[in-house]
Amino acid sequence: MFDDFDDNDSAGEDFFNNVDIDETLQKFEKLSSDQSVFFSEEEIEALSYHFFINNEQDNQMAIIEHGLYLFPNKVDFLVEKASILSMKNEHTAALEIIRIAKTNEPYNSIVHKMEGEILIDLDLLEDAEESFILAIEFSEFEDDEFVVDIYVNYAQLLSQNSQLDKANKLIEKAIKRYPNNEQLFNQLSLNFISNSQYDKAIDYLKKQIDADPYAYLSWYHLGRFYELTNQQDLALSAYEYSGLANADSKNAFFNIGGIYESRGDFDKAIENYNSCIKNQGDLYPFICIARCYLALENGEMARLYLKKAANLELILPEYNYLIGYSYLTDKTPLKALPYFKKVFKEDQEDFTALKGIFTCYAELESDAEFEELYASQMDTNYDLLMINWKEMASVLYHSEADTLLEQFLLEVKANKRMDNELEGALICIKYDQEPSESNKDSIISRLINQFDDTLESVKLFCNELYENDEFKKLVNIYQTDNE
Repeated sequence: MFDDFDDNDSAGEDFFNNVDIDETLQKFEKLSSDQSVFFSEEEIEALSYHFFINNEQDNQMAIIEHGLYLFPNKVDFLVEKASILSMKNEHTAALEIIRIAKTNEPYNSIVHKMEGEILIDLDLLEDAEESFILAIEFSEFEDDEFVVDIYVNYAQLLSQNSQLDKANKLIEKAIKRYPNNEQLFNQLSLNFISNSQYDKAIDYLKKQIDADPYAYLSWYHLGRFYELTNQQDLALSAYEYSGLANADSKNAFFNIGGIYESRGDFDKAIENYNSCIKNQGDLYPFICIARCYLALENGEMARLYLKKAANLELILPEYNYLIGYSYLTDKTPLKALPYFKKVFKEDQEDFTALKGIFTCYAELESDAEFEELYASQMDTNYDLLMINWKEMASVLYHSEADTLLEQFLLEVKANKRMDNELEGALICIKYDQEPSESNKDSIISRLINQFDDTLESVKLFCNELYENDEFKKLVNIYQTDNE
């Protein structure tokens, strides 16, 4: 799902199977040097597509202008020219070109759709709506994906202008024409989200499910709105119904995995992440599975699944630092260190990678490197450390860097907005150093009233309590109350 498109691959060859792109590019070079060259319509289209996917707008415009010289008023080329002008934010000029195309072919759905998009850019919303209506009216012979895109663009126009009911009716009409189209259901949800009407969305989707209990996409989107309104149990149930209604409802299984992962039920999370993998392009679930195995302290299995997602290495920093943490799990920090350094070198704002470097130095007992890194980050990356102060304090605490911890907490204390969270962290540190019943009661008392912050502090500063079965039961009780 993260593959880069290459116009030289089989799909590109099939699209223009009678065009030798290299030979046609050589002809284009002659055109660039003012030589007289003839191109077929197919060659012009192939070059325009090649320049488009390689982000060569000037060359794309040059070949389209030459195409209009050879084939005056050809609508496909006029549409291409208008598209290029729009990408350059020359919307008025684009509108003039597309209206020439409309004069030539007044029943062309593609022309009306592009006119609508340009009119939106020009903030001529009523005119844009009229264009979308005509685009739908003349779309009988267009491919499904194109027609769905018309409905989506039109619905976005309505929704963003507070015409929610009209936008929903439009999408309902489209769903009747294209049942179970995910893009249409996504837009239906966005209609409600853009108007911050989550409860109304839940009521709406319930009615849709009453009419069709096997509508797996309705169940899935109902789950999304339950999550957005912090109703995790109802969300889980809705996603499960989506999966029952359609075993290929991979987004539902993915979200179920996410809920179980957030609850610390990593075995169930892994099971559902595996269920959402339906084809070779579904790589990110392997990352999620690896994350779960790390939580289960199984570095070897984490790396096994990361290997399955190796194509994400260059585009997803998480891939590299998860490998790093897998080696930390295996108590081999020397192997872990290069992965964290690689990520942090590319992004100085990636605290997860920075935390990994600190942890490696601590486990390697490289005190000088640890202190040098701390000093440099306090000097050059102070805001990043303050934003992530609790995790940074946890690193210092578990590394037994007591002097640095004391200095760091004084910096935190200077910011009065952090007083409450700092108090919670100090309560947990106190318990970890002296695990008495009274100190435990202080944590429990705070957990009742400030659940999320206290639980995070327990996890960071006293992991033994966090893993305690009795404490987990209390967490489940208070978590349900907080939902």
